[in-house]
Amino acid sequence: MSHHSTILSQLLQSIDRHDFNRIEKQGFLPGRSYRKLTRWGQFVAMTFSHLTQRTSLRDLEGQ
Repeated sequence: MSHHSTILSQLLQSIDRHDFNRIEKQGFLPGRSYRKLTRWGQFVAMTFSHLTQRTSLRDLEGQ
């Protein structure tokens, strides 16, 4: 069985996580805690919603 990467995973591989973390530390207040979703997780969710043309968070949550 061969492995196939999804388009989303291929797109996310092009983003350097070290740069993302550096930008995150520069732009947000230190010490703020997350509730449930990290900023990376939110970025992935919003990227997915954009690629699948979701119109609302409720529409995204239904998937």
